[in-house]
Amino acid sequence: MATILKCPRCQQVMDVTAISPGSTVRCPDCGQNAKVPAGSTNLAVKTVSAPIPPPQTLPTAQGRGTRVRGRSSGTVPAQHLPKESSNSGLFIGLGIGAVAVIAVVVAFTMGNTPPPEPPPRMASTSREPVVFKPNLPASSDKPIVLGSGSGGKDEPKATQISKPAETVDNVNWDAIIRDLRSGGGFDHADRPEGVAFQKVKAFGKAAYPKLIKYIDDEQPEFGIAAVAVLNALTGRDSPLPKGVTKGKIKGEWEEWQKADGAAAPKPDAPKQ
Repeated sequence: MATILKCPRCQQVMDVTAISPGSTVRCPDCGQNAKVPAGSTNLAVKTVSAPIPPPQTLPTAQGRGTRVRGRSSGTVPAQHLPKESSNSGLFIGLGIGAVAVIAVVVAFTMGNTPPPEPPPRMASTSREPVVFKPNLPASSDKPIVLGSGSGGKDEPKATQISKPAETVDNVNWDAIIRDLRSGGGFDHADRPEGVAFQKVKAFGKAAYPKLIKYIDDEQPEFGIAAVAVLNALTGRDSPLPKGVTKGKIKGEWEEWQKADGAAAPKPDAPKQ
């Protein structure tokens, strides 16, 4: 039984018996594309008793400029939709051919290139080995020491710049008061406060004005440390400054220094 397909545009029927299902065909009358159904054709459309042989390859109706009518059976053989040709295959073939030509040219060129000549060899000259033969006196029995050629002289020592001695004027009094801020423990020579106390004691009476200056300092511990050191050096028992008494105690020490400072015992003298 033949398979018949009707054009959806011009309603012309086509015989698609020899065309596989799912293929696309073009109507010879109007040029509309249609797909061959996968199943059997509806018998209500049209059926024929015998299959129609495949048509001969002829130019399309649109190319001839004529209109082709249906055959006596009322069906027109369907034509396969021509596939659009692509130039990619042509380009690939041209590329492969160009590569082959280049390879042949390179192989021919490399085959005709002579190998490079080896560099000329330098004439080797015979040299006598160097022998270390120092000229030494006959009575010398000391071993020879190979060094940098200094001749055994001692290397010059780096010059050490001596640190200037600390005096009552160039010493860092802020650091000393910071070490003495505990206000006691001056007899411990292995502690920072003991070391700082011995340094102040070595300055003698010249350290009194420096200590009196810290009595009314903004940091209370500095004023307490200054009065504690002054009491330990002079043998006095002045109260420690607290709050508003800082200025008063400082004034008392300044008056003491003016009046009795000359008669006060030396820092290294025993207390009375």
